[in-house]
Amino acid sequence: MVGLHICRRVVLVQPSVKVPVYLGILLFGSIMCDFFPIPRSYLSRKDNVFNVYFVKLAWGWTLITVGLFLALSSWVYCCGDRALIRRHLSRLAVGTAVWFFTTNFFVVFESYTGYCSSEKYATRQLCVRNGYRWLGFDISGHAFLLIYCNLLIMEEAKSLCGWERIGEMIRNEKYDDDSPLKDVAEHHLVVLRDSYPKLTPYVRLMFVAMTLLSILWDVMLVCTVVYFHTMVQKALGGVIAILLWFLTYRVWYMSQWSPGLPGKGLFRYGDIVRKSWKASGSKS
Repeated sequence: MVGLHICRRVVLVQPSVKVPVYLGILLFGSIMCDFFPIPRSYLSRKDNVFNVYFVKLAWGWTLITVGLFLALSSWVYCCGDRALIRRHLSRLAVGTAVWFFTTNFFVVFESYTGYCSSEKYATRQLCVRNGYRWLGFDISGHAFLLIYCNLLIMEEAKSLCGWERIGEMIRNEKYDDDSPLKDVAEHHLVVLRDSYPKLTPYVRLMFVAMTLLSILWDVMLVCTVVYFHTMVQKALGGVIAILLWFLTYRVWYMSQWSPGLPGKGLFRYGDIVRKSWKASGSKS
């Protein structure tokens, strides 16, 4: 439980804290590294193991880890309602679309704003294929992806806030006239009583996995700030990530015609999540 508490302190940070920290790292960290260059190291190589097997596949790792956590946790608080579970999982489809179209836009933008170091080639593909360098405005895909993945992990992990209270609700449901479970159909309660104790260990395990992934993404973001891209390229990539996170989780998902927010199930668990989220933020 101590380990789980530490993981919560790492992942469940209020956006009002995390977003300014990211912006500060991108802006002031980049400026500091320009004036006081950091010596090259293994992590400055593009072929380092973390970059090749994790950062370049960052969305895949995030999608699998968060997807498993979301599937397990939503099965519990949605009481097995498959339509509602699919609605929650659709947030990951939205995230995948954001990742795909944004990163491809970065490539197209660099192609249209650049030129080849050899005048013989007019397109980026031909230039790079023939061993020359394409000189364009390269928005940092790493800064975008690492920040976007971490903000998504932070949002989806909120489902674990107040998780233990679900067990209390189940135990007290028959004796509490104001129980949040009083309006839940019996067949859904059967699923909840059965799934909560069985799936909780796996939900916690995936939460720990998300925490480790979040730490790795933050470390690799610092490496990106220290060794790669210009300050403007990194800052623009980070700002785009923050903007897209805000438009989805803080605007669209608040509306009725959306996949909804994490923790919104068949009973008032979503209210508990938000209260616990605010409480945990005030203590951090």
